[in-house]
Amino acid sequence: MMNGLARYLMPFAAAAMLAGCGMKESFADAGLEVAKFHRALDAGRTQEIWNDADPQLRSATQQAQFAKLIDAVHRKLGKVRSSKQVGWNANATTGGTFVTLTMETVFEHGSGVEQFVYRKGDGGRMALVGYNIQSQDMMLD
Repeated sequence: MMNGLARYLMPFAAAAMLAGCGMKESFADAGLEVAKFHRALDAGRTQEIWNDADPQLRSATQQAQFAKLIDAVHRKLGKVRSSKQVGWNANATTGGTFVTLTMETVFEHGSGVEQFVYRKGDGGRMALVGYNIQSQDMMLD
């Protein structure tokens, strides 16, 4: 009886292991995208961030509003000095795999906790779906 049960459970275990590998890869890909976002932020390339964003972000947010947020982060906090991942989440849906990374980021003129949400779509491309920053240094300046 145990042998028969194991035979049925083995494909599910294998699928779970493969999904775990895919998630690990998705977190690595999202980490690379965060670094790319920070390089564009440091260079003041707001339009590049917008152009690379997922259509879902572009349909939910007006470009001018998004640009104001990104420009305010750059203007008030300055360039990124360091960033460390302090949290993560993944959610696989029919619309793609969504990966959320929470980063503690130190800038030239303060610090903040950033949250990046990326969607891994067809072909494995990661695209920014959401960005949020919590920073007292930004708000009080």
